[in-house]
Amino acid sequence: MHSSELQRHRSAFAFFLALFLSCFFAVAASAQINTDNPVAKAFLQNLQDRGLTLTHVGPVTVENDVLSIGGIEGYPTTDKTTRFKIGDLGLAQASLESDGRIFVGAFAASNFEIDEADFKFSADRIAITDLYLPNEDDLKNPASDLPTSLYSTAEVMGLLFEDRSSGQSMPIERVTIDFDINNGGFPIIASVQVVNIVLNRTMFAPPQQQLLDELGLPQVNADIDFEGEWNGDTGEVNIPSAAIVLRDLFSVQLSVQLEGLTDTVVEQIAELATKDNVIALDLLQSAAVANFDFSLINEGGLDEVLEQQAHRQGQSKSAYVRQLTDRAEKQFKRIPDQAKQLEFTEAVYSFLQNPQSITLSATPKAPISVTQILGVSAISPVSIISLLGIALEANVN
Repeated sequence: MHSSELQRHRSAFAFFLALFLSCFFAVAASAQINTDNPVAKAFLQNLQDRGLTLTHVGPVTVENDVLSIGGIEGYPTTDKTTRFKIGDLGLAQASLESDGRIFVGAFAASNFEIDEADFKFSADRIAITDLYLPNEDDLKNPASDLPTSLYSTAEVMGLLFEDRSSGQSMPIERVTIDFDINNGGFPIIASVQVVNIVLNRTMFAPPQQQLLDELGLPQVNADIDFEGEWNGDTGEVNIPSAAIVLRDLFSVQLSVQLEGLTDTVVEQIAELATKDNVIALDLLQSAAVANFDFSLINEGGLDEVLEQQAHRQGQSKSAYVRQLTDRAEKQFKRIPDQAKQLEFTEAVYSFLQNPQSITLSATPKAPISVTQILGVSAISPVSIISLLGIALEANVN
């Protein structure tokens, strides 16, 4: 992939997620750059162009098409209290293009740290493929066709977030991002995995802490998994799977199909977001929901949660389930369609009796615009059920 192909992909990366890896470089340049290697000089200059001050640059060596830098340290020019450090960097198949942009076939960094007064972030290893770094004009021009960085895959291992003010810390085993952009155009397929997020019990409110204690869980381990496809020409978005798993407790899964989110619309939304502006509803006039499914799935802990809640209320589990079902039934009586009232009540009762899974789905006869959904929900919330063709099912394999 060369510079001429980059414009095609600029909105894809803004759409699926903010390129959080770019912050790794936006925290980095006035150590003397003592190297004649043009790629290394351009790379270090790129960090300076991002508003960074380097206090240390390690030796620059080249061997077997791999450019190595023996560590970088420094701070943001506007905030000398924040420090960053990278142990070692390796840039394979790196080249400086005629327009001043840098292409790196494979980028690797070890022992990355960002250290602030109240916060510290570290990562054991960062690996990125097909990395493009914009030139100085791109960075200065907010209307540039390039995002702040561009890549095909990224993997971060051994992440640790530490909040010194609260004493909390959150380790993450691995974050993996994969963009399928080899076709040179749309559609663009993306997947994101976050493996083993460790949530200490002290990160929860007292009632949740008590519940975790009763369940014998000193911490909660979580995973995130996302897959999506976007066609910026047609505006179609297909997210077949987006899941958050709380191990030994439960998971939530979402699948959705949207229409009307063209390259132009997403670019306008992304531009407003970068300026911290409120996204105008008129940008969403063309956006529509084709269908979606939202599921709650038992991962082994929901039975015990119900038992503990029932015990806390001084009731048996069956009596507690009946009480919860009665409360839900009263809410469902607001639905004009009596068949839907019964469907929803039976689904809730079935799930509470034997919690395996419960799924809320929407299958409208035709895609429904986001603005129409917002308008109807403001006037008559229960009308959303018929508008979107909402159904509720429990324990369906």
